[in-house]
Amino acid sequence: MSTPPSPVRPRLPRAPRPGRRLALPVLLGAALVAPFALPGAPSAAIAAGTSADPAAVDRLAVSVVGDGTGLAKTAAPVSIRLTDGTGERTGSVTLPTTGSGDGSHALTLGGTADQQGALQQSADHSVVTLGGYDAAPGSAAPNTTAAPAVPRVVGSVDAAGTVDVSTSLADAFSLRHIRGAVSVDGSGFLVAGHGGDAAASKAGVVWAPRGSSLPTPLVSGSDALNNARVPVIADGSVYVSSDRSGHAGVNLVGALDPSGTVPSPGFTLVAAAPAGAEVAHDFAFVDDELYVGYTEGSAAGIVKYVDSGSGYRAVGSYPGAFWGLTARAAGDDTVVYAVKGSEQGNSLVRLLDTGDDTLRASETVISVAEQGTAYRGVAFAPGYDPVDTPLDPEPVAPELSWTARVAGGAGGALGAVLGGDANPVARGTVTDADGREVRLTASSSDQEVVADDAIEVRRDGDAFTLAATPSAAGSATITVTASAGEGEQSASRGLALDYRVLDTPADASATVQFGMSDASAAVDVGDGHLLVADDDSNELRLFGPDGGEAVAEFDLDAAVPPLQSGEAHDLEAQARVGDTVYWVGSLGNSRSGKIRPDRDVVIRTELDGSGAATTAEVTGFAHGLRDALVDWDHAGLHGLGADRFGFAAATEEGSSAEGPRSLNVEGAAIAPDGTTLWLGFRSPLVPGTARSASAADERALIVPVADVDDVVSGAEAVVGEPILIDLGGRAIRDMVRADDDGYLILAGSADDAGDFAVFTWTGDPAQAPVRSTAPLGLEGWEGSYEAAVGVSSTADGQRIRVLQDDGTVPLYGDGTAAQDLGSTELKAFVAHDYVLSTGTGEPGGSDSDGAGAGADVDGTGTSGSEGSGTSDGTGTSGAEGTDGAADGSADVTSDDGADSSGAAPGTGGTDDDATNGAEAASPASALATTGTASGGALALAALLMAAGVLALGSLSARRSRPRG
Repeated sequence: MSTPPSPVRPRLPRAPRPGRRLALPVLLGAALVAPFALPGAPSAAIAAGTSADPAAVDRLAVSVVGDGTGLAKTAAPVSIRLTDGTGERTGSVTLPTTGSGDGSHALTLGGTADQQGALQQSADHSVVTLGGYDAAPGSAAPNTTAAPAVPRVVGSVDAAGTVDVSTSLADAFSLRHIRGAVSVDGSGFLVAGHGGDAAASKAGVVWAPRGSSLPTPLVSGSDALNNARVPVIADGSVYVSSDRSGHAGVNLVGALDPSGTVPSPGFTLVAAAPAGAEVAHDFAFVDDELYVGYTEGSAAGIVKYVDSGSGYRAVGSYPGAFWGLTARAAGDDTVVYAVKGSEQGNSLVRLLDTGDDTLRASETVISVAEQGTAYRGVAFAPGYDPVDTPLDPEPVAPELSWTARVAGGAGGALGAVLGGDANPVARGTVTDADGREVRLTASSSDQEVVADDAIEVRRDGDAFTLAATPSAAGSATITVTASAGEGEQSASRGLALDYRVLDTPADASATVQFGMSDASAAVDVGDGHLLVADDDSNELRLFGPDGGEAVAEFDLDAAVPPLQSGEAHDLEAQARVGDTVYWVGSLGNSRSGKIRPDRDVVIRTELDGSGAATTAEVTGFAHGLRDALVDWDHAGLHGLGADRFGFAAATEEGSSAEGPRSLNVEGAAIAPDGTTLWLGFRSPLVPGTARSASAADERALIVPVADVDDVVSGAEAVVGEPILIDLGGRAIRDMVRADDDGYLILAGSADDAGDFAVFTWTGDPAQAPVRSTAPLGLEGWEGSYEAAVGVSSTADGQRIRVLQDDGTVPLYGDGTAAQDLGSTELKAFVAHDYVLSTGTGEPGGSDSDGAGAGADVDGTGTSGSEGSGTSDGTGTSGAEGTDGAADGSADVTSDDGADSSGAAPGTGGTDDDATNGAEAASPASALATTGTASGGALALAALLMAAGVLALGSLSARRSRPRG
């Protein structure tokens, strides 16, 4: 790039106006434009508003995402709503959702992607512009898609309501957000967003003529330059907001030339973010003042700056999360229009700033987005040249806001269960600067879901709570209104709450927990309380016995800093020893094939207290298990041949975590020796070796890691021999060591097909798991069973509790998966009781029908049709056993191809149809050791070694662990 221009904003001559400031600038000699009107719309006079309110003179355009059916991360339709300055609606323009053969594109936005959809008026006032995606509504979150396959596009709407979406941007902003576009006159566009992943168009700001498909990078180079936010034109120059280090605030790109581009672009900070104000988004210049919306941080809000002659100085702020923003002079004051909040049902507000070297504003909500839609950006409407009509100062309404209740939430949503005993309660704050008495009322948009008289608002000082008793499943908007003053001096403010009600679960034991949906691991901490991990966040949450929202949350980020900013540890398993719990990441890639180093983690926590008083403290963590497993498998140190499990291929860039040949840990337990960590894999599933191989012959994989506590404390990982167990073609979704030292296994498909079942197991590799015959499921909840708690015993008739990962379930019937809901408070998962039914009093016995009792542990074959086994290893032969041992025995083939059978310990059944050495496979799987071998496996190993038929490979793989 060329040398950056001066940080001082260039000024055009202007005539002074009465009062303290200069007149509103004329941008680039803008020509007179026709009054705004739409075909079939009201006349221009009506469109401008008929209210006596002076603000009615203003005409606004608002970008709206959604069509009322609910918002998710997926692509959603977009419209431009037209309104006057009082909120009176004057028209609407719908943007296309499909392309056409003439080169026009669709323009959609991510439904919950609040940083998309900024709207700008062109410098000559003729059009409004925004960036978007040529993606079909309902398709994958558009900012995660690759361009040009899903191109980023620019749309404009003129004063006649004509829509133009003929401009696409090649690979610009690929895999990332396009945030905004601005134009001089609609003939070309300056576009900003996150362009760091593009190849040819790597830039944070690009220029594209209208109708083109090949943009020109303007601001590019470092990561900071490749990631810009919202562009604005003022006084003949282009400015862009940024949240990057060294550029946080508003930056000058450079002066425009007659074609509407910037011939000498730079990126110079002219208005720095003050302390506590993070993530600058939209902004507006008004004479010598600058208003910037900061959407995050302890001082989030609109920050007002004054031009000091050598730069912009922050002089005041107004709190809140404001996204779209535009402003004009109003006599001696400034009127600011802004989109407040980002969730569906958010607001368009008008602020009147009467301060000089400070920001003193009164706020009026002029419009609220309908249910299932959200406002994104606001600009003056096409065809409207803002005037500086003064506004009368209005009585200041009380301040009203929601209080966040759950990690990742904003407080503006509330979930409930019909007839639930632990439905959450919303919390908020209300204050009045003038100390007046404030009246709080609440109303529902759907009386059938929740009636007005079923909503209770209680105030305690500046805090208030809202509890509701629903009468039907469904959704409604609850509006809380705070009013103060009397007569002409009265003022009120409304605050919307997105309220969703789930139907009563079919199982009376079921509870619904709100604030997360992807329950992946859990421990029982007493009094019915569960400490639950979520594979979509880095939080541990403590839930009470009746469900509802968490009673406590423990953030892991401070103690275990992410290796990649914003990435989750994807905690999928836990193993407990006393008050020590080891939480294990999935170790694999993402579903899209991205390498995610944060998932390669074991986190040690110490529990203190019990029940609602439980606390969890991180006392150590380690990365590097994945590399140890890859090296162990690649070198064939398990004795099964190099890359037997495919870990190296599964962890390469581009390899998805989905499917039976990936690497994905979902279960963990402490082995019988009390120190070894058993890792249970959802994938890979290990192909069976039966002569009639099928999916049912695939074996689930357990891999031991010795002395896990030492590993977390810094020792090298020692990987032992694998254990292959037959779960009927299913994989491991959770493992729990019971209080009686037996093991419970939740099993399911390696993909998303489900097929869930419960097994009990002695933990002896020579013993076979036993399937519980009771069906596992809950009507109306189609999630994945990924955690079990309360496993005091694995005996027949034992009652346990199972938890679902409901992240992919459309809980509220609108097609939106729970994990994609815009409000964290609405995410939910279910837990319910399950009674073991194994047909025996202890694990390791036959199935309830006596057939196929606990299939082979070593993966070498299937059990006989009437074979049976007992927990001590004795068993009868299977009448039709193929390629394997009868129940109660293990069939092991040595490395040289010789075939042997053995039982652990006691008498073993015969193999009626054993194969010869050439057909047998899967050497030594049943001999898995865990540092201290179980009795059966050790006895069998000794037997085979004495016979000279087993050549064991190395039992460990040592590797210096990378630290993170």
